[in-house]
Amino acid sequence: MWNRIGRWIAPALMALGSIGGLAFAWSSTLDYSRHLDRQVHDLRCGFVPGLAAAPGADEGCRAAIYSPYAALMRDKIWGGVPISLFAVGAFAFFAAFAVYLLLAGRGASKYAVKTAGFLAIAPFIVSLVMAYLSATRLGMFCKTCMGIYFSSTALFVGGLLGLLALSRETSSLQADADAGPSSAPAPRAFGALGLVPGWLALLACAALLPPVAYAKGAPNHDEKISSCGKLSKPLTEKSEAGMKLSLTRTVAAGSRTPVTLMVDPLCPSCRALHRRLDTEGYLEQMDTTIVLFPLDSSCNWMVERDVHPGACQVAKAMLCAEPKNQAVQVLEWAYDQQELLISTAKMQGAKAIDGYIEGSFPGLAACMKEKATTKKLDEMLRFAVDNRLPVSTPQLFLGDVHMCDEDTDMGLVYSLRKLAPQLKARTF
Repeated sequence: MWNRIGRWIAPALMALGSIGGLAFAWSSTLDYSRHLDRQVHDLRCGFVPGLAAAPGADEGCRAAIYSPYAALMRDKIWGGVPISLFAVGAFAFFAAFAVYLLLAGRGASKYAVKTAGFLAIAPFIVSLVMAYLSATRLGMFCKTCMGIYFSSTALFVGGLLGLLALSRETSSLQADADAGPSSAPAPRAFGALGLVPGWLALLACAALLPPVAYAKGAPNHDEKISSCGKLSKPLTEKSEAGMKLSLTRTVAAGSRTPVTLMVDPLCPSCRALHRRLDTEGYLEQMDTTIVLFPLDSSCNWMVERDVHPGACQVAKAMLCAEPKNQAVQVLEWAYDQQELLISTAKMQGAKAIDGYIEGSFPGLAACMKEKATTKKLDEMLRFAVDNRLPVSTPQLFLGDVHMCDEDTDMGLVYSLRKLAPQLKARTF
């Protein structure tokens, strides 16, 4: 049995895991790189590489692709260098090594089998670390990432079986030799020890070549990150068109960067941007003014259809909660309950979410119906009109500079470093 495992099963499992890992890593890299052309694209994450997933079906993929762990050098290269490129090169090396072991059979040296088995531990350990970060930092898993994790496990198990089979083979041949002459096959050759550092060097080169080549050929976006214009009528301290985003975290007075953030409380992209700014430590360094822009026709005359039904109700709740210093809590609650609120508003009407608001923040119902609340929300909507802004959210302004949508997406860290170098990303 162990002869069969060492001859076929172990290298075949290594080959299967390597090719699977290569396919998933390549799919993940393509999905990431498609976002680096300063255009807006749908995600294509799925268990089958290259096959598009249903729209909005993989929030785990979106969380992973925007996370600090998806790319390196994000402050030096727009979008960074996708970390999956390292996996592409590494799995390509292991696939070639596994195919060699499979074709060579007993002709493969002991050093080759041992080197393959021990090196197969590396992708498995990296996958364990990434899975831990996904579970503890992101709270969800992306499908292509899981494909890489399973492939790494298959590669590791194949390498482990190869080592065990080699050990059993050696023990069996030794027992046959002790028992006397027999027709047992000749012992497997040890091979050239000097090949081992060569294989290690090949693995290092294979893993490093794709990301290094990408970094060398990455385009320069410096001229584009400030090409989306400026506010013609920025907010002032006396303006009624914004509310301060008061945070419990504090920094030295006067050290925050003035920022205006135009959001819809039921907008998934607004939630993603808010959480990224918070997670990466930028939000606490910003003197942020929130401008509400619900994409809901019940209060926003610039919207022809209800993109996010119920957003007007949440916006009014935030305005009513502001005197109680609870506006931020309402916003973050809406982000947390976004799917529930949107589905309820679609099925039962926007007014149906009033019960959820009242249950979490008692005492806002009467204020939400007042004309003064509607008037203040209108003032915020006019901010978009006065500055001739597109009807979309989120929109981020550093002082009066309008950050392009792409720069609040994949290029966030790079663009903030260029436009506001005083802002520092949190070290993870």
